[in-house]
Amino acid sequence: MDMGILFWGCTIIVVCIIAGVIFYKPYLGIVFVIVSIPFEGSIIFDYISVYPLEVILTILFFTCIFKHIVSTEHYFRNTRLVFYYIPFMLCILLSALKFMEFPLMVKEIVRWLELIVVYFLTINLITDDKKVRVILYSIVLTTVIVSICGVINYLAGVASIYKGRPGAYVFFGHPNALAGYVNLIIPVLFGMLMTSVFLWERITLGIFTVLSIMAWFLTFSRSSWLSLILTMILIFFLAKVKKRVAILLAMPFAIFAITFLSSNIKDDFIGRLGLQEVEDRAMYYQIGFSMVKDDLIFGIGIGNYPLLIEKFTKMYMAIQTNLHNLYLQVFVETGLMGLSTFVFWLAYMVKYLMGALKSLKMSRNYGLFVGLMGAIIVYLINNLANVLTVHGIHLQWGIILGLAVVLTQFRESETCLKTV
Repeated sequence: MDMGILFWGCTIIVVCIIAGVIFYKPYLGIVFVIVSIPFEGSIIFDYISVYPLEVILTILFFTCIFKHIVSTEHYFRNTRLVFYYIPFMLCILLSALKFMEFPLMVKEIVRWLELIVVYFLTINLITDDKKVRVILYSIVLTTVIVSICGVINYLAGVASIYKGRPGAYVFFGHPNALAGYVNLIIPVLFGMLMTSVFLWERITLGIFTVLSIMAWFLTFSRSSWLSLILTMILIFFLAKVKKRVAILLAMPFAIFAITFLSSNIKDDFIGRLGLQEVEDRAMYYQIGFSMVKDDLIFGIGIGNYPLLIEKFTKMYMAIQTNLHNLYLQVFVETGLMGLSTFVFWLAYMVKYLMGALKSLKMSRNYGLFVGLMGAIIVYLINNLANVLTVHGIHLQWGIILGLAVVLTQFRESETCLKTV
């Protein structure tokens, strides 16, 4: 009883401190969100699952609303790319009318709502280069800590096997989730390396990149490997930094050579080269189409998938939470309307960012912008074989998307000043 009182007392104190910091420095709320992502849903005390991500995001959002109302500070002027997300949210809400269990429906709606909220807050609260750097290094440091833990646990044999398959999965419930999380930061690290001007910064970022790539490799997630390789090829093509390309390309191969010195890693790698899982994924997709064939327009209803999957396959435990494809998952739960509006938002977003490449080409932030675009693209490719809306990974992606949009606005403001 005394321990319970102490736990909740400490929790209230921590929440009050975080709320106070956010009130005086709202952009640091984004930092708190970033730091809390790996700990989402972890069991902290007496079998109680604490969700710091939702708590911090709620505090941040309502603090900004309060300050917007009672003071002259305006946090909600910038709405770039937000309005294109609204049709998708409307389809989500229409699909929710078919809910079978209220908690599951609310959980799925909150996931998608959090994505646009954290993006919206990022583009409004991050207003200068200093704040961009604070957010970037918060992402980098958090990811590196997670990567170090993953590498150590795997090499120590603590997390070498997950339900019959090898791969590190520290902080996350599955190796694919950890791979998707680390995948996001590796292109950003390369972008930061290309724009860094200080030797100490390059050395530090180089070490961080090595650690992140090691964790990425030790997840043995084939989908993340393929998506990152394709994305890095695109980054090298766009960056046009010939002097550093050879070094950047050599770094992953050096890491692989080092990690292959361990026979266990080599055996686990070979064990992941089989095609059985690929065949299983094809069967999962067939099940998804069978589920939605009678509800093509609005889908089976958001949040209903875990309740209905058992009716369509005896192997439902393997795909109890999702169909291992984000776009198919959206199609099954929200139908053609939901998938169309989701793809519409993604297409307009990519079009906007690709259009910004030309205007940013002579900017000092061009390499960083290319790295952020790489993180955006690797997430979209990786979701062809996974559903990374879990564990807050999609929120980190939303923050990275927001930073990319912020950089385009910095360039626009510089152009306006020169014109004046």
